Amino acid sequence: MTTVKYTPNPHQKPQLTKEQEDKLMALCDQDIDYSDIPELDNDFWQKAGQRQPSKTPSGGSITNHS
Repeated sequence: MTTVKYTPNPHQKPQLTKEQEDKLMALCDQDIDYSDIPELDNDFWQKAGQRQPSKTPSGGSITNHS
């Protein structure tokens, strides 16, 4: 068996096919399976803190609009 190593480039998102995009856009929140994600308990929220967003060299905020 051949092992393939792959390191995704965070600056280049993979393109979805039209069919994949349509299927994704048709999903309702109720259709998403979150069962493999642990719930955040009170201990998590006790340790959580607020952080200011980083600034770009031009002074604008870094945001993700995708």
